[in-house]
Amino acid sequence: MKSIVIIPALNEEAAISAIVKRSLRYADDVLVIDDGSTDNTLRIAKDAGARVIKHYNNLGKGVSLKDAFGEVSGYDIVVTIDGDGQHNPDEIPKLMAPIREGRADLVNGSRYLDGFDDETPAYRRVGQRVLDIATNITSGTHVTDSQSGFRAFNGKTIDCYRFRDTGFGIESEMLADAAENNLKILEVPITVRYDVENSSTKGPVTHGVGVLIKIVIDKIIRTLRR
Repeated sequence: MKSIVIIPALNEEAAISAIVKRSLRYADDVLVIDDGSTDNTLRIAKDAGARVIKHYNNLGKGVSLKDAFGEVSGYDIVVTIDGDGQHNPDEIPKLMAPIREGRADLVNGSRYLDGFDDETPAYRRVGQRVLDIATNITSGTHVTDSQSGFRAFNGKTIDCYRFRDTGFGIESEMLADAAENNLKILEVPITVRYDVENSSTKGPVTHGVGVLIKIVIDKIIRTLRR
């Protein structure tokens, strides 16, 4: 099955080379979306073997994924992974397996499937729990990590995703889109690093509140469409 790894990136010159090279061990191609980086992310990603879409302004993760998904026609499996190094590319086969076996259409890599570990900061535990509950209630899902950026998708289902949200609310929106289209959603456990630099300019509280508001708005829009 032909596969591609998508990596949204903003000023990730320190980590992007390793992520691209390690992802290429498990996928046929890697596509990096450079979302307005002002460092050497674009050059380094290309040198590492990735194809790159360049945004000359920071347009947001939702726009990055929308542009990337528009380029994946013909791929059987599409994987998304964050560009800051918090995810382990060696776990890509774990996310691909359920799709290869026909057991899932969307595989969500969960940091919390087995509960929170001792290294999870307290503010993350509270914020994550709130966003998971909101996502599950509004979309009818039962996920343990609604904000995970490490996922695998059945290539035949790509048209199900609408990409209305331009920012980080896209993670919850994609789960809602999958549920609305009766896709099979499965979670697998993944590891995560919390000691990497995050390119987001928003603090965790501001970020969480913003995502929560977008989840509610998205639910209202879906209800009005019916």
